[in-house]
Amino acid sequence: MKTLVDVNVVFAIMVERHVHHAAAWKWWEKREAGSVGLCLPVRLGLLRLLTNRKAMENTPVNPDVALAAWDAMEADERTFDIGLPTSAGEACFRKNVAGRVPTPNLWTDALLAAWSETAGYRLSSFDGGFRSFPNLEFEWLKG
Repeated sequence: MKTLVDVNVVFAIMVERHVHHAAAWKWWEKREAGSVGLCLPVRLGLLRLLTNRKAMENTPVNPDVALAAWDAMEADERTFDIGLPTSAGEACFRKNVAGRVPTPNLWTDALLAAWSETAGYRLSSFDGGFRSFPNLEFEWLKG
């Protein structure tokens, strides 16, 4: 089954000292060609984290290195690009945020859940908060 991958999984795959690196890498090695969806919010999140001093434990990479890391992930045969959301995805996104208490990750999480739901993909993440989206097929990776 195709899955849209959350940024926390991609970041853990790329950063060997990450607490979830071993679990992420084990998960990654089992993926088949064309089965892992990447999208713009995940790209931007990864680039932000790789170049962030705190996230990288005082050793951030420069933008060229971050972009090269993304390019390598995107070029891997296991990945495919998820384009912009459809009108159904937009409607699902709005449904996913309606009536919710605002949280820092609400917008991105609701968008990723909507893209996954409307495309018929699973969403894979270390973030158990995705369980709050009742129509989402969610794979909760645990370290």
